[in-house]
Amino acid sequence: MKYYYRSHATTHIRSQEKRSIQKKTIRLGVFFFVFLMLAAVYFIAVKDKDTMVVMDEVHMPSEKFGGEIADVDEGAPGKKSAPEIAPDTLDPWDFMLPGSHLVEKKVRVSPGDTLISILLSSGLAEPDAYLAVNTINDIFDPRKLRPGHELYLMFDDGSGESEPFFQGFRLKFTADREVQLVNCTTRGFMAREFALDLEVRHVKAAATIDSSLYQAAVDAALPIDILMQIIRAYSYDVDFQRDIQPGDEIKVLYEEKVGPEGNTITSGAVLYASLHTRGRSLPIYRHKTADGGVDFYDAGGKSVRKTLMVTPIDGARMSSGYGMRRHPIQGYNRMHRGLDFAAPTGTPIMAAGDGIVEHAGRKGSYGHYIRVRHPNEYHTAYAHLSRYASGIKSGVRVKQGQTIGYVGSTGVSTGPHLHYEVLHRRKHVNPSTVKTPPGRILEGEALAHFHRAKTGLEELYASLEKQARMAEASREKDKDRL
Repeated sequence: MKYYYRSHATTHIRSQEKRSIQKKTIRLGVFFFVFLMLAAVYFIAVKDKDTMVVMDEVHMPSEKFGGEIADVDEGAPGKKSAPEIAPDTLDPWDFMLPGSHLVEKKVRVSPGDTLISILLSSGLAEPDAYLAVNTINDIFDPRKLRPGHELYLMFDDGSGESEPFFQGFRLKFTADREVQLVNCTTRGFMAREFALDLEVRHVKAAATIDSSLYQAAVDAALPIDILMQIIRAYSYDVDFQRDIQPGDEIKVLYEEKVGPEGNTITSGAVLYASLHTRGRSLPIYRHKTADGGVDFYDAGGKSVRKTLMVTPIDGARMSSGYGMRRHPIQGYNRMHRGLDFAAPTGTPIMAAGDGIVEHAGRKGSYGHYIRVRHPNEYHTAYAHLSRYASGIKSGVRVKQGQTIGYVGSTGVSTGPHLHYEVLHRRKHVNPSTVKTPPGRILEGEALAHFHRAKTGLEELYASLEKQARMAEASREKDKDRL
C-alpha cells in the first residue's frame, strides 16, 4: 500500500486554483445573464414600441381628425390610421376610446389622503395605481397634494364589449390649472399640465353697512376671499370691532376670472377700495412698483402696510379690549394688557410684523406662548395657543402675515381665543392705538407713476358705476313698458 503526503503549501495552491476557476465561472455566468436580459429588453422594446409611453405624438380616436379608431392595426385592410397629433393642441379626453361609456367619479382630497391611496381605494390595481402616479411625477409632485384639491376619476362602465377599466383622471390643484392623465389605447398612460384659458374681468361693488361689514359684503354679493383681502389691507389702520358703524360705506373694484363659457371661475385681486367710516374716507390702491413689489397704498403714496398689524388673525371677534377689567377666572379687577380675539380652536395666527422669535413654549398662565422681537424696539406676544406652526422655535426669523401658531385655550383660559400683546421698549401698549410707520413711502418718479395708476383705477371704477346706472335705468324703463 502506498501513501501520499500533501504539504500545507500544496493544499493552499490547489485551493487558490479552485477559487480562481469558480470566480471565472461566476463571472461568465453573470455576463451571459446580463447579455440575455439586455437582448430580451431590446426585443420587447422593438416588438412593442407602439405601447411605450411618449409625449411627442399620440394616436387620437376622434372622428374630427378622420380616423375611425385609435387602436387599429396599421395597414389593416379597409381601416384608416388615426393621424398622429401633438398632445398640447388637444383636449386630453379626446384620447378616450370612441364609444366608451365613461363614468366620472369626483373625489375631494381629505387630510391624510395621498394620490396612491385614493387610486387604490377607487378600485385600481396596485401596478396601475403606481404607474399612474409615476407618469405624472415629472409634471406634478404627488407630495404636494393638499386637502381641498379635487380629483376627477374616469372609468369605462363596461357597457361596451370591453371589461370596465380605468381611463384617466383630472387633478385640479388651482382654480385655473390641473394635471390630466389619460390611458391611451396604444400608448399607455400619458400626462400633462393643463391651464384653463381664463379671461380677466373687472367688477365693482358697493355696500352700505347696517350691522356688520361681513353682512354688507354678503348682501352686495361680494366674494368672501375679496372681503378677506379688504380686511387684511385695512387691518393696519381700522379696528373692525369698534370703528365700523351703521351707515358706513365700502366701495370695491376687483378682478374676476371667467371661463370660456362665461362662468366665473375664481376671484382675482382687489384693485381699489374706499371705506367711509366715522366721517373719514380711506381709499386704498393696489400698485406694482418698478422693482416688482406689489402693495396697497393710500392716496398720498404711503404703503398701508405698517410695521405691525392691529389684528393678527382673520375673521375673529374681539372679545376683550385693553385696560382694567374684572378677570373672568380670578374674580378681581386687574389690568388687561392686550386684546382678546375669540375664534375656533385651530384658527391660524399670523406674525404681526417681520421679526425674530424670542420665545416659543409654555409660559405659566399664558399656556402655549410666542413672543417676537420686531424693529424699533417693538415686541408682540401671542398666548393660549393650541399648537405652534411647523418650524416655529426660538431664533427663527418670521415674516409679517406668516402663520406662526393656532388658536387654543391652554393656560388660564375660559375658552378658545388669542390673547395678543404689543410692547414698546418692554412696556405694554394698546395694540389698537399703537401707530407704527408705513412700510414704504413713494417719492419722485415712483410717486408720479403711482398717481397715474391711481387716476386710472378711479376712472375705471367710475366707468363701471356709470354702466351699472345705465343698465338699472334701462331695466326700470322695461318695467314701465310692461
